[in-house]
Amino acid sequence: MGKFLIVIIAIAIIAGVFIFGAKKSSNQAPVQQGSQSQQVTTSPAQEQKQSEAIVTVTTSGFVPQTLTIKAGTKVVWMNKSGTTVTVNSAVHPTHLAYPPLNLGEFGDGSSVQLGFDKPGTYSYHDHLNPSQTGTIVVE
Repeated sequence: MGKFLIVIIAIAIIAGVFIFGAKKSSNQAPVQQGSQSQQVTTSPAQEQKQSEAIVTVTTSGFVPQTLTIKAGTKVVWMNKSGTTVTVNSAVHPTHLAYPPLNLGEFGDGSSVQLGFDKPGTYSYHDHLNPSQTGTIVVE
């Protein structure tokens, strides 16, 4: 009877470790980075908080040129310019003001995205056409 009880307790401990270990690892949010965009995978609770804003890249520049968003918002730049464009942080040509905003080149019909978590003003431009500029204001 004593050995039987020890075996049952050992099985219960092993099962508990397995169940709680699997549950803990499934709650973590992995970060994925693509070659043309930065994407963050979030948990369902985080997804409810995060919203999305769109900036369209046209032949005349970024629309809207200034975008005001709340912290936690993801901005998606959609290229509808008919050519390859870039999104790079100010100041041209060094792009050092906010390096995460250096999203690089992306072709017509594609997009890049970046989440903004901290309040501030973030300036950017199209490195291939530096006269086209934009600003993200995060409140």
